[in-house]
Amino acid sequence: MNKPIKRWNLLDSVNLALFIVVVLFFLDFNNNAAVSYLLLGVFLLWVITLIFRNIFINKIENDPDHPLHETQLQGKKKI
Repeated sequence: MNKPIKRWNLLDSVNLALFIVVVLFFLDFNNNAAVSYLLLGVFLLWVITLIFRNIFINKIENDPDHPLHETQLQGKKKI
């Protein structure tokens, strides 16, 4: 069963909220530089995966021969 891939989901909303809280209250490069860099690295990884997910969705939508494209899924039985 193929579920549609979403550009933005609930997990992304939670990550954005956490990112805002971390930037406002937890980043302290003077006292906890390692933790601050680690938190920034984690959120940078999230942003990179978000960008690549959107690139992947665009490739699916623009290529009618892709197995996940709407035209390819129309003839298949949905469970």
